[in-house]
Amino acid sequence: MKIRKLISKIKKIFLAAFVLTAVTAAFLFVTNSYFFKIKNIDINENERYSYDDILKASGISVGGELYGIDVKKTEGKIKEELAYAKSVNIRQIPPSTLSIEIENEKGFFGMAIAGDFYIVSQDFKVLDRRKKPIEGIITVATDEVKKCYLGEKMEFSDGDVYDFLEGIVELFKKDDSGRLSAIKSVDITNKFKVAMNYGDRFLVKFGIFENIAPKILNVFEVINELGEDDRGIIDITDGKAASFRYVENVFEKNY
Repeated sequence: MKIRKLISKIKKIFLAAFVLTAVTAAFLFVTNSYFFKIKNIDINENERYSYDDILKASGISVGGELYGIDVKKTEGKIKEELAYAKSVNIRQIPPSTLSIEIENEKGFFGMAIAGDFYIVSQDFKVLDRRKKPIEGIITVATDEVKKCYLGEKMEFSDGDVYDFLEGIVELFKKDDSGRLSAIKSVDITNKFKVAMNYGDRFLVKFGIFENIAPKILNVFEVINELGEDDRGIIDITDGKAASFRYVENVFEKNY
């Protein structure tokens, strides 16, 4: 008799649990199907991508289920489609709004490869491909590029290139004076004859490209002693003291 009562009680518990699960599932189905539909998609447009660019990359459309979206997967998809996208944040705001916020990478280096000009972030992510160089980034001349695909990290066949360029990046992170913004280009085609164009005024010869950060700081000490109209060659190939030689049209000749 006790066993029968126990079995009956267990059946009632299972039945109640089943009914509760069914009711909950039905409630969620109804709310997702009729109430939590996407009616508004808020996107922070920026100088790089328009509203339509970002919406297309997301694959989301008005009328879809607000909570039927795999947020992490969609964020990753947008970053794959839009190379400049550094971070993507998607928020589901009930009852019917989806918010997409994007923070863009900034071009830091530029490299001419096979007739094209590639824009690269300070983390060496390839952001863009153009036909001509652009202002505001450091043009790098090197023969060591091994891999260069949009949206992926650029790879160099010589690991020393990473060390050299990372040294410049670290200097920028610590610089508050703005002096580094005048660096136009660096030529590391020959790692023993590294040269830099500073402000279209000075051709800086570094020699071997080890310890680039202290060498650049040494160059600034020389520039501080020169006049605003001075231009020429700053030579620091010995790695210690820098020398200056005035040359009027320093970039019009092969030095």
